[in-house]
Amino acid sequence: MVRFAASGRAPIRRHVINPSGHPLQEERGGAAVGKGGETLDSVYGEFIRLLEAEDRAAAVRLALAKLESGELDIPTLYSRILAPSLNDMRCSEDEDTCIWKEHVRSSFVRAVIESCYPHVLKARDRALRKEAGDRVLVACPTEEYHEIGARMVADFFTLAGFETTFIGANTPRRVILSAARHVRPRYLAMSVTNNYNLFDARQIIGAVKSELGGSVTVIVGGSAFKRNRGAATETGADLEIHTYEEIAALPKGG
Repeated sequence: MVRFAASGRAPIRRHVINPSGHPLQEERGGAAVGKGGETLDSVYGEFIRLLEAEDRAAAVRLALAKLESGELDIPTLYSRILAPSLNDMRCSEDEDTCIWKEHVRSSFVRAVIESCYPHVLKARDRALRKEAGDRVLVACPTEEYHEIGARMVADFFTLAGFETTFIGANTPRRVILSAARHVRPRYLAMSVTNNYNLFDARQIIGAVKSELGGSVTVIVGGSAFKRNRGAATETGADLEIHTYEEIAALPKGG
């Protein structure tokens, strides 16, 4: 998100654990050190420099090099480099310029994520002998255009051994229902960034539960839920999750 510079149910289970037990991304700090001796802050700073220079190729190369060397893993790269690079963006120019620059930065981060998919599969295969077979459907409600967080979550589910179907941003209720009927997921994961989309998320969750009954567990996440404590319960979700470690701890194969 760009920041303009100088201008009756049981309680929801809410988790705040960060991947690998490191400090939360807002408290990135300089203590964690990769195999090459660089702190996360130095890697993050170099990544931001490349984004600000609008050097897509170098940004992708940097991320892949850190994965290939073992200095970063996928959860750390996504949660502590990529996500903060979007959330911490600041712009001192006029609003229209800031908007297109935010879109450019988002496209660069999306390119990094797509380039990382072979590493997601390699990491999953190293850690797991086989997939659990449990299916996950990852989606965003109608008018929710911020899908990068959901895209990261889809890779987190894949990394944890789930069979993941990602259907992306701005998905109408009837389309999510169609996908749920076809995929028959154990988990439906829904990401919401815009507060105005919480109502539609509630409608979708109700419709999916009505269709699939107790066979599906609904997980929600995204900044709209972080900003609005209690919103997950109000939408009818079963879990609120924001990190890879929580996803990895979900029951499988039951």
